[in-house]
Amino acid sequence: MPVGLPVSAIVYSLEIIFTLALLILPAPAIAEKGNPNTTKETELLQTQISERDLKIIEQLVAIAQHHSAQVQETKAAMGLAAFSDIVSLEISPSHTTTNYTSPHVSSESGHTLSFTITVDPIKFLSSFRQQPVMQARWNEARNQKRVAVLQYYFAYLQARQATKIASYQMQKFTHSPSIVSLQSQTNSSFRANNNLANPEYVAAATEMLKTNAQERIALEELATCVGLSPQAIIALMNGQ
Repeated sequence: MPVGLPVSAIVYSLEIIFTLALLILPAPAIAEKGNPNTTKETELLQTQISERDLKIIEQLVAIAQHHSAQVQETKAAMGLAAFSDIVSLEISPSHTTTNYTSPHVSSESGHTLSFTITVDPIKFLSSFRQQPVMQARWNEARNQKRVAVLQYYFAYLQARQATKIASYQMQKFTHSPSIVSLQSQTNSSFRANNNLANPEYVAAATEMLKTNAQERIALEELATCVGLSPQAIIALMNGQ
């Protein structure tokens, strides 16, 4: 007659099996959820002007105003240059000779300079009244330079985003994860040659070239407006 196991031993064994099952079964689900390879982060397009853009714009505006000849000229016109025609200074050299009656002392000669300062009160009042006008011209020049920087910066922002969109469209033909420049297209020249007869590929490649050119032109225009090199503009923007 077989000897049966005690009831307590059977219950204890079932508890161990049930506990192990709870520890083992959820593991695949948790590992699959936490696997970074199962989710792919996509790059979002910019839909509004961010605080970072505003900080970059303020720096570019300050640099552009400092490098602007028009801004500096209007600023200098409010200083001493506005009173240059009001005060005139004349310097007159003169030669003097002194003769002494004593036979033991010879005559002495010397050179002297005389200064004559003339102030024109009419011109002074006229220049004083022109100060508000010169202040307004200075503010206008600064505001015009600011608007120009804004226009060129936003044009570059839009051109750069258009390049991202064109790069995404090209991924269907090149099968590369990212295309950021025209040089990267040469790495897949074999596949590009096979797609020359494909009108969709031709349209995507043409758009890619167009957007890259527009982005470069927009960067050059922004750099010219600010008074920096394109490399300095990119370094400033990447530093934010």
